[in-house]
Amino acid sequence: MTRRIVHYLVLAAVLVGTPLLCCILGGHGQLLEGVTQFPPRTEDWGLRPEMLWNFRRPFNWWVFAAMVLFTAACLFPFARRAWRFLRSRGADFGVPFSSPPCGRFPWWGWLGVVVLAAGWVLSWNYRFGWFPAFAPRVQVQVSYAPQWAGFILIMNALCVRRSGHSPMTDHPWAYAATFPASSLFWWFFEYLNRYVWNWYYLGVSDIGAVEYIVYASVCFASVLPAVCAVAAWLHTFPVFDDRVYRGMACVDLRRRGWCLFLGTLAAAGLTGIVFVPDFAYPLLWLSPLAVFLLVQFLMREKCVLDPLADGDWSVFIRFAVASLVCGFCWETWNYYAFAKWVYAVPWVHGFQVWEMPVAGFAGYLPFGVECAAVTAWILPSLTARGGDMV
Repeated sequence: MTRRIVHYLVLAAVLVGTPLLCCILGGHGQLLEGVTQFPPRTEDWGLRPEMLWNFRRPFNWWVFAAMVLFTAACLFPFARRAWRFLRSRGADFGVPFSSPPCGRFPWWGWLGVVVLAAGWVLSWNYRFGWFPAFAPRVQVQVSYAPQWAGFILIMNALCVRRSGHSPMTDHPWAYAATFPASSLFWWFFEYLNRYVWNWYYLGVSDIGAVEYIVYASVCFASVLPAVCAVAAWLHTFPVFDDRVYRGMACVDLRRRGWCLFLGTLAAAGLTGIVFVPDFAYPLLWLSPLAVFLLVQFLMREKCVLDPLADGDWSVFIRFAVASLVCGFCWETWNYYAFAKWVYAVPWVHGFQVWEMPVAGFAGYLPFGVECAAVTAWILPSLTARGGDMV
């Protein structure tokens, strides 16, 4: 336990301390003011353009095309492997490729449907005559949190129906622990976002600091459980079976060359978001993962990405896709909500799907891998190689 606490402290010190130290040493007083302001009064930041460098970088076709092509190139090997698998099963367009369910949809899954529907109606129809009196303090909790609680119940229920297993039923205590871990996990990204302001919140200006911490922590608690549940559900489909993504390129991240690359990536990301945020902002989604892996390697711990050394990319692709699925749900339920987030993404802020620029969805892919890494570090039973969950 002591060793694990030391790991947490090292990780927190690097992720929090590095950009903060750069901010102090670099003399970025205005940026430091925004970073330390709590809770964030983001509605006022639009009146302070010197704080939002993002707004100075309009949409650029060259940058957009480069980002799309890079994402497509990264996804191509996995898409080709999935396509070959489907063709080998004779699953052409319009032909089912999933195995039949082996159980019934549990009663608590229907409860999840009701809770999700109620939260969705309240979130998108907060103009009910009786509802504004409760906004924004209660509105956040009676709409956003129930939506994701219902979604988590539904996804676990779908896992039970398709395979007879789910994270919630097979590992109840470990799965429950992902909720508080998820809050801490996402608070790191909220902190790093203070340097780039790629997203900010509306409808929370009347919430005090203590209330903001409580409400935000409850909402953030849904991230890891949701991604884990979707990853487990994807695992019930043959196209996401472990064997499909084995035998691909072998990448041993523990080798010196890869460790040097991860260190460079982490350094570039954690310093770049301070000095050149409008260029380094994509590294916000990569540098925490790089730091996380390096800490595990230095401590000689097992890592969720160790199977890459054997050419096994199954957990990698499953969690990446799971995060993308959750991301689409996040953006959908956010769009008409009272308390919501909006984006200000340099260079590629165009072709929006709800509030998110379409190129921004690429960020959900590495984020899913980070979810897998954190879950495996805290609760290995949920990401055990060859296990029922992933």
